[in-house]
Amino acid sequence: MYDEKVPIYAGETVDDLILGDMRIIQPEKGYRFSLDAVLLAHFPEPPWQHVIELGAGSGVISLLMAYRDPQARFTSLEIQPAVAERAARSVALNGIEDRIEILNADIREAENLLPTGEAELVVSNPPFWRRGEGKVSTNPEEALARHEISLTLNELIQKGAYLLRPGGKMAIIHQSKRLDEALEIFRRYNVPARRIRTVHSFINQPARLVLIEAVKNRPGPLAVMPPLIIYTHPGLYSPEIKSIYADG
Repeated sequence: MYDEKVPIYAGETVDDLILGDMRIIQPEKGYRFSLDAVLLAHFPEPPWQHVIELGAGSGVISLLMAYRDPQARFTSLEIQPAVAERAARSVALNGIEDRIEILNADIREAENLLPTGEAELVVSNPPFWRRGEGKVSTNPEEALARHEISLTLNELIQKGAYLLRPGGKMAIIHQSKRLDEALEIFRRYNVPARRIRTVHSFINQPARLVLIEAVKNRPGPLAVMPPLIIYTHPGLYSPEIKSIYADG
């Protein structure tokens, strides 16, 4: 049951995450979480001990993963003060402040924030667009979430590698067209990809997104999983997507 004493401000909505009676606070206008975050939250396999999320945004990924593993604890970094404050209220709204800590911090300063080898799992739904690509939103929250304005993919993976213990895993979701780039960067920091899954809107369409799980200091084969299909027909989720919500 969520805590009704947590303040909700003008211009914000409280939305049902469907899973486990969880709620999340989001801006009525501006950047709101999408299915990408839900897919990433269900990609790594529990149990976990300490999970670090890089770029928490609304906090939705940490919240969903906390539901999946009630024993895990989370440290979630978010650079934007207002966004981090809102995510912290979402955590409080669900009464799990003892398990999820939201840090208003720059991921690029990870070495000054947390010791190396702190996490067995690092997760991130990073900006998809390189600097100078795509149309940048006039909303600063949306702009930083979608574009590499303050953080590049290389910086993200480098800091993730620093935070992981040997054998620890890093999981991200990204544009499929940047898969080759991501795999090369993971190898550069000795966190080679070991599991990937392409994400398709429909079964007869090319992949739009890809889920990647990499393992620090653990060479081995790369497993390519069956494709994840979002829709069977326009507006109708596939059985696998439905099963995610049915689990709640």
